[in-house]
Amino acid sequence: MTNSSRRDRIKVLLAQGVSAAKIAAEVGCAPSTVHRIRNGQGSRKGNRAAYMTVTAKVTERECNALDRLVSRGVAPSRSALIRDVLRRAGDYYAPTPEEDAFLLKASGHLSRLGGNFNQIANALSASVIKTGRADPTSKQMEKMREAADEIQLIRGIVGAMLNNAQTKIDRLKQAVHVPEDSSDE
Repeated sequence: MTNSSRRDRIKVLLAQGVSAAKIAAEVGCAPSTVHRIRNGQGSRKGNRAAYMTVTAKVTERECNALDRLVSRGVAPSRSALIRDVLRRAGDYYAPTPEEDAFLLKASGHLSRLGGNFNQIANALSASVIKTGRADPTSKQMEKMREAADEIQLIRGIVGAMLNNAQTKIDRLKQAVHVPEDSSDE
């Protein structure tokens, strides 16, 4: 199993509500890997997260301000808070927890729909071999119509999320007066 397919399988099982311990046993990884994927944390190098260390000098007052924000729950740590500020300043959009949960659920759902399509395609392929033509059953046709409707619904929601992200980025740019990139001129 490739890392990508393992990660996809973990996401599908998480969306189905399977416990981290059971998922880890099934896919052959550590439970911490499952937790890291569930929490949307980055990939790891060896035993460490694939982050680079950047240092900055701050005054005691600035450090206290960081700590106050962390204690208010704005972020779980100083590092997480600083990364969030950098991402926002750099037009990096991080979905809300609700959007993240939806994307995880949609990913699992789309994966299951793909499996359904493969089963139908295999049945139709066998029908072509047997009879010389594809004869989908009414149940297969109904499943394909339902799947197409679900895909359209998911596309609409993802489109709205992307629009929401762009709106957030535009508001942030206006709030901090970030000039547009003039390198195109």
